[in-house]
Amino acid sequence: MPIVLRVEGFEVVILLPPREHGPAHVHVTKAGELVVINLDVISIRKARMGTPNLRAALRIVAEHRDHLLAEWKRIHG
Repeated sequence: MPIVLRVEGFEVVILLPPREHGPAHVHVTKAGELVVINLDVISIRKARMGTPNLRAALRIVAEHRDHLLAEWKRIHG
């Protein structure tokens, strides 16, 4: 489970095959909270995160979207 980005206390993770599946998305955690965010169109797939952290996670993923998509493609082909 590679951590592909650490910023502002958040860890952004892409799970490895065969456990993972498309479409491209990342798992973002902070302080025991989790949100899964789709990358093609930035959107929430699943969230167990409070509103302030959720907003920050969405902003971070949007700001680093190109890097995260490149990492998804590197890991999943």
